[in-house]
Amino acid sequence: MRGVVLRADGENILLVADTHVGYEAELRLRGIRAVSQTNRLLDDLRRWGEEAGANTLAILGDVKHELPTPRETAAEVRQFLKELARLYERVILIPGNHDGLLDEISQAIEGVYLADGRGVLLDGVRTTLLLHGHAKPRPEDLARADVLIMGHTHPSVSIVDEIGYVSREHAIIKIKQNKGDLIKKMYNKSIDLNEEIRIIILPASHPLITGFNVANLPQLNNDDRTILRYVDLRPELVEVYLTDFTFLGTLDLFLSGRAEEESRLEMVTS
Repeated sequence: MRGVVLRADGENILLVADTHVGYEAELRLRGIRAVSQTNRLLDDLRRWGEEAGANTLAILGDVKHELPTPRETAAEVRQFLKELARLYERVILIPGNHDGLLDEISQAIEGVYLADGRGVLLDGVRTTLLLHGHAKPRPEDLARADVLIMGHTHPSVSIVDEIGYVSREHAIIKIKQNKGDLIKKMYNKSIDLNEEIRIIILPASHPLITGFNVANLPQLNNDDRTILRYVDLRPELVEVYLTDFTFLGTLDLFLSGRAEEESRLEMVTS
Protein backbone atom coordinates (compact mmCIF):
# COMPACT_ATOMS: atom_id res chain seq x y z
CA MET A 1 0.00 0.00 0.00
CA ARG A 2 1.53 3.29 -1.10
CA GLY A 3 -0.08 5.30 1.68
CA VAL A 4 -0.64 5.51 5.41
CA VAL A 5 -3.72 5.45 7.62
CA LEU A 6 -4.51 8.26 10.05
CA ARG A 7 -7.14 8.11 12.77
CA ALA A 8 -8.36 11.61 13.47
CA ASP A 9 -11.62 13.40 14.24
CA GLY A 10 -13.44 10.07 14.48
CA GLU A 11 -12.42 9.00 10.97
CA ASN A 12 -10.07 6.40 9.53
CA ILE A 13 -8.36 8.36 6.77
CA LEU A 14 -6.30 6.76 4.00
CA LEU A 15 -3.59 9.21 2.99
CA VAL A 16 -2.09 8.93 -0.48
CA ALA A 17 -0.25 11.36 -2.74
CA ASP A 18 0.32 12.16 -6.38
CA THR A 19 -2.33 10.21 -8.26
CA HIS A 20 -1.43 12.20 -11.42
CA VAL A 21 -4.56 11.19 -13.31
CA GLY A 22 -3.95 11.76 -17.02
CA TYR A 23 -0.19 11.16 -16.90
CA GLU A 24 -0.53 8.85 -19.92
CA ALA A 25 -1.50 11.83 -22.10
CA GLU A 26 1.96 13.29 -21.55
CA LEU A 27 3.59 9.95 -22.35
CA ARG A 28 1.70 9.82 -25.64
CA LEU A 29 3.00 13.28 -26.52
CA ARG A 30 6.50 11.86 -26.03
CA GLY A 31 5.75 9.07 -28.47
CA ILE A 32 5.15 6.42 -25.80
CA ARG A 33 2.01 4.34 -26.29
CA ALA A 34 0.47 4.13 -22.83
CA VAL A 35 -3.06 3.06 -21.99
CA SER A 36 -4.97 4.83 -19.25
CA GLN A 37 -4.08 3.65 -15.76
CA THR A 38 -7.08 5.30 -14.10
CA ASN A 39 -9.09 2.12 -13.57
CA ARG A 40 -6.04 0.40 -12.12
CA LEU A 41 -5.48 3.38 -9.83
CA LEU A 42 -9.11 3.29 -8.70
CA ASP A 43 -8.80 -0.43 -7.97
CA ASP A 44 -5.65 0.21 -5.90
CA LEU A 45 -7.34 2.99 -3.90
CA ARG A 46 -10.40 0.80 -3.28
CA ARG A 47 -8.26 -2.15 -2.16
CA TRP A 48 -6.00 -0.07 0.07
CA GLY A 49 -9.01 1.54 1.71
CA GLU A 50 -10.61 -1.83 2.39
CA GLU A 51 -7.38 -3.21 3.85
CA ALA A 52 -7.08 -0.18 6.13
CA GLY A 53 -10.76 0.01 7.10
CA ALA A 54 -10.76 3.63 5.89
CA ASN A 55 -13.97 5.60 5.42
CA THR A 56 -12.22 8.79 4.22
CA LEU A 57 -9.61 9.32 1.52
CA ALA A 58 -7.21 12.27 1.40
CA ILE A 59 -5.06 12.88 -1.69
CA LEU A 60 -2.06 15.04 -0.86
CA GLY A 61 -1.72 16.93 -4.09
CA ASP A 62 -1.22 16.40 -7.81
CA VAL A 63 -4.59 14.74 -8.17
CA LYS A 64 -4.32 15.43 -11.91
CA HIS A 65 -1.26 15.63 -14.13
CA GLU A 66 -1.89 17.68 -17.26
CA LEU A 67 -0.34 21.17 -17.33
CA PRO A 68 -0.98 24.04 -17.66
CA THR A 69 -4.68 23.28 -18.04
CA PRO A 70 -6.41 19.89 -18.40
CA ARG A 71 -7.60 20.02 -22.00
CA GLU A 72 -7.54 16.29 -22.78
CA THR A 73 -8.04 14.82 -19.33
CA ALA A 74 -10.54 17.02 -17.45
CA ALA A 75 -13.43 14.60 -18.04
CA GLU A 76 -11.25 11.67 -16.97
CA VAL A 77 -10.25 13.44 -13.74
CA ARG A 78 -13.86 14.33 -12.96
CA GLN A 79 -15.02 10.74 -13.51
CA PHE A 80 -12.14 9.54 -11.29
CA LEU A 81 -13.37 11.79 -8.49
CA LYS A 82 -16.96 10.65 -8.92
CA GLU A 83 -15.86 7.02 -8.60
CA LEU A 84 -13.87 7.82 -5.45
CA ALA A 85 -16.94 9.53 -3.98
CA ARG A 86 -18.79 6.24 -4.38
CA LEU A 87 -16.04 4.34 -2.59
CA TYR A 88 -15.53 6.71 0.36
CA GLU A 89 -17.77 8.75 2.63
CA ARG A 90 -15.47 11.74 2.16
CA VAL A 91 -12.73 12.54 -0.34
CA ILE A 92 -10.39 15.39 0.64
CA LEU A 93 -8.23 16.96 -2.06
CA ILE A 94 -5.23 19.10 -1.15
CA PRO A 95 -4.13 20.95 -4.30
CA GLY A 96 -0.61 20.45 -5.62
CA ASN A 97 1.41 22.20 -8.29
CA HIS A 98 -0.30 20.18 -11.07
CA ASP A 99 -3.83 20.97 -9.88
CA GLY A 100 -4.80 24.04 -11.85
CA LEU A 101 -8.59 24.21 -12.39
CA LEU A 102 -9.14 21.35 -9.95
CA ASP A 103 -11.72 23.55 -8.23
CA GLU A 104 -13.78 23.66 -11.44
CA ILE A 105 -13.34 19.95 -12.17
CA SER A 106 -14.37 18.85 -8.67
CA GLN A 107 -17.23 21.34 -8.37
CA ALA A 108 -20.59 19.93 -7.20
CA ILE A 109 -19.36 16.35 -6.76
CA GLU A 110 -21.05 15.27 -3.55
CA GLY A 111 -18.60 13.98 -0.95
CA VAL A 112 -15.54 15.60 -2.56
CA TYR A 113 -13.98 18.51 -0.67
CA LEU A 114 -11.23 20.75 -2.00
CA ALA A 115 -8.95 22.00 0.79
CA ASP A 116 -6.48 24.88 0.93
CA GLY A 117 -3.15 24.35 -0.83
CA ARG A 118 -1.34 25.41 2.36
CA GLY A 119 -2.52 22.28 4.10
CA VAL A 120 -5.02 20.77 6.48
CA LEU A 121 -4.42 20.33 10.22
CA LEU A 122 -6.08 17.32 11.86
CA ASP A 123 -6.34 16.58 15.56
CA GLY A 124 -5.88 12.99 16.69
CA VAL A 125 -3.47 11.11 18.91
CA ARG A 126 -0.92 13.36 17.21
CA THR A 127 -1.73 16.66 15.57
CA THR A 128 -1.02 16.05 11.89
CA LEU A 129 -0.48 18.55 9.08
CA LEU A 130 -1.34 17.31 5.58
CA LEU A 131 -0.02 19.14 2.52
CA HIS A 132 1.45 18.56 -0.91
CA GLY A 133 4.89 20.03 -0.28
CA HIS A 134 5.34 22.66 -2.98
CA ALA A 135 4.02 25.53 -0.85
CA LYS A 136 4.75 26.52 2.72
CA PRO A 137 2.12 25.69 5.32
CA ARG A 138 0.71 28.35 7.61
CA PRO A 139 3.27 29.02 10.35
CA GLU A 140 0.64 28.58 13.09
CA ASP A 141 -0.27 25.15 11.69
CA LEU A 142 3.36 24.07 11.54
CA ALA A 143 3.89 25.25 15.12
CA ARG A 144 0.99 23.07 16.32
CA ALA A 145 1.81 19.95 14.28
CA ASP A 146 3.51 16.86 15.70
CA VAL A 147 3.65 15.20 12.28
CA LEU A 148 3.81 16.63 8.76
CA ILE A 149 2.78 14.30 5.93
CA MET A 150 3.43 15.34 2.33
CA GLY A 151 3.84 14.10 -1.23
CA HIS A 152 5.37 15.95 -4.20
CA THR A 153 8.79 14.25 -4.09
CA HIS A 154 7.86 10.70 -5.27
CA PRO A 155 10.57 8.88 -3.25
CA SER A 156 11.90 5.56 -4.54
CA VAL A 157 14.86 3.26 -3.96
CA SER A 158 17.01 1.13 -6.25
CA ILE A 159 17.53 -2.39 -4.91
CA VAL A 160 20.12 -4.81 -6.27
CA ASP A 161 19.41 -8.54 -5.89
CA GLU A 162 21.91 -11.39 -5.55
CA ILE A 163 22.42 -11.72 -9.32
CA GLY A 164 22.80 -8.02 -9.95
CA TYR A 165 19.27 -7.20 -11.14
CA VAL A 166 18.29 -3.67 -10.17
CA SER A 167 14.65 -2.91 -9.38
CA ARG A 168 13.11 0.45 -8.59
CA GLU A 169 10.69 0.40 -5.66
CA HIS A 170 8.41 3.04 -4.15
CA ALA A 171 9.59 4.23 -0.74
CA ILE A 172 8.33 6.11 2.29
CA ILE A 173 10.66 8.60 3.97
CA LYS A 174 10.65 9.72 7.60
CA ILE A 175 12.75 12.62 8.85
CA LYS A 176 12.88 13.99 12.41
CA GLN A 177 13.48 17.70 12.82
CA ASN A 178 13.59 20.30 15.55
CA LYS A 179 10.39 22.27 14.99
CA GLY A 180 11.82 25.58 16.17
CA ASP A 181 14.78 25.26 13.77
CA LEU A 182 12.46 24.36 10.89
CA ILE A 183 10.19 27.36 11.50
CA LYS A 184 13.21 29.65 11.70
CA LYS A 185 14.53 28.40 8.33
CA MET A 186 11.14 28.46 6.63
CA TYR A 187 9.90 31.84 7.83
CA ASN A 188 13.10 33.56 8.97
CA LYS A 189 11.46 33.95 12.36
CA SER A 190 12.99 32.91 15.67
CA ILE A 191 10.71 30.94 17.95
CA ASP A 192 11.37 29.35 21.31
CA LEU A 193 10.02 25.92 20.46
CA ASN A 194 12.31 23.04 21.32
CA GLU A 195 10.02 20.25 20.09
CA GLU A 196 10.39 17.49 17.54
CA ILE A 197 8.34 17.18 14.39
CA ARG A 198 8.32 14.09 12.20
CA ILE A 199 8.11 14.60 8.43
CA ILE A 200 6.73 11.72 6.35
CA ILE A 201 7.03 11.75 2.55
CA LEU A 202 4.67 9.45 0.65
CA PRO A 203 5.44 7.93 -2.76
CA ALA A 204 3.44 8.54 -5.91
CA SER A 205 0.23 6.50 -6.19
CA HIS A 206 0.16 6.43 -9.99
CA PRO A 207 1.24 2.95 -11.18
CA LEU A 208 3.66 4.25 -13.83
CA ILE A 209 5.46 6.83 -11.68
CA THR A 210 8.28 5.31 -9.65
CA GLY A 211 9.91 8.58 -8.81
CA PHE A 212 12.87 10.34 -7.29
CA ASN A 213 15.83 8.24 -6.11
CA VAL A 214 16.28 8.85 -2.37
CA ALA A 215 20.03 8.72 -2.88
CA ASN A 216 19.68 12.25 -4.32
CA LEU A 217 17.47 13.55 -1.50
CA PRO A 218 20.11 15.91 0.01
CA GLN A 219 20.19 17.79 -3.31
CA LEU A 220 16.68 19.07 -2.60
CA ASN A 221 18.14 21.57 -0.13
CA ASN A 222 18.93 23.60 -3.26
CA ASP A 223 15.52 23.17 -4.91
CA ASP A 224 13.07 26.03 -4.42
CA ARG A 225 10.17 23.92 -5.75
CA THR A 226 9.80 22.01 -2.49
CA ILE A 227 9.59 22.85 1.21
CA LEU A 228 12.29 20.20 1.73
CA ARG A 229 14.76 22.97 0.92
CA TYR A 230 14.23 24.08 4.55
CA VAL A 231 14.66 20.59 6.05
CA ASP A 232 17.93 19.18 7.38
CA LEU A 233 18.45 16.32 4.90
CA ARG A 234 21.66 14.89 6.24
CA PRO A 235 21.55 11.16 5.36
CA GLU A 236 21.87 10.05 8.98
CA LEU A 237 18.57 11.81 9.76
CA VAL A 238 16.61 10.26 6.89
CA GLU A 239 14.86 6.92 7.52
CA VAL A 240 14.02 4.84 4.44
CA TYR A 241 11.12 2.36 4.31
CA LEU A 242 9.48 0.24 1.64
CA THR A 243 5.74 0.69 1.31
CA ASP A 244 5.08 -2.37 3.50
CA PHE A 245 7.09 -0.48 6.17
CA THR A 246 10.15 -2.70 5.89
CA PHE A 247 12.88 -0.50 7.38
CA LEU A 248 15.89 -0.28 5.06
CA GLY A 249 17.92 1.86 7.46
CA THR A 250 18.88 5.48 7.63
CA LEU A 251 19.92 6.85 4.26
CA ASP A 252 23.64 6.83 5.07
CA LEU A 253 23.59 3.15 6.09
CA PHE A 254 21.32 2.19 3.18
CA LEU A 255 23.66 3.81 0.66
CA SER A 256 26.72 2.30 2.33
CA GLY A 257 25.18 -1.18 2.25
CA ARG A 258 24.16 -0.78 -1.39
CA ALA A 259 27.69 0.32 -2.36
CA GLU A 260 29.16 -2.72 -0.61
CA GLU A 261 26.70 -5.02 -2.39
CA GLU A 262 27.49 -3.51 -5.79
CA SER A 263 31.22 -3.88 -5.11
CA ARG A 264 30.72 -7.55 -4.18
CA LEU A 265 28.75 -8.19 -7.36
CA GLU A 266 31.46 -6.58 -9.48
CA MET A 267 34.04 -8.93 -7.93
CA VAL A 268 31.83 -11.96 -8.60
CA THR A 269 31.13 -11.08 -12.24
CA SER A 270 34.63 -9.86 -13.17
